[in-house]
Amino acid sequence: MQTLLVFALVLLGACGTVLLKAGAGRVIYSEGLAVALKTILTNPALLLGMVMQIIPLVSWVVLLKFMPLTKLQPMIALTYVVTPVLAVLFLGEHISQLRMIGIGLIVLGVILVSAS
Repeated sequence: MQTLLVFALVLLGACGTVLLKAGAGRVIYSEGLAVALKTILTNPALLLGMVMQIIPLVSWVVLLKFMPLTKLQPMIALTYVVTPVLAVLFLGEHISQLRMIGIGLIVLGVILVSAS
């Protein structure tokens, strides 16, 4: 059950990161701090992305009480796998071959750590 929760939180955090990226492009920085803050506070993608980042953060604190850090932290690294996939699907970004190899190594590392 804990593992399923970790995977759900990884997905939630990765979705939050994609929303932050989408919302960041709409922030107006050139007109000063007040305008920038206003565009941040009225930007649904940024606000939802922030919430979707905070929920996993708070949840990690709870999970740390029940799971060994040496197992939880590598599982959280799956964020580095899920986020690029979502960026390709929803933001039209490109993943280079070298980056794909790196993502594969992360998956392999998580599998090895989880198996031990």
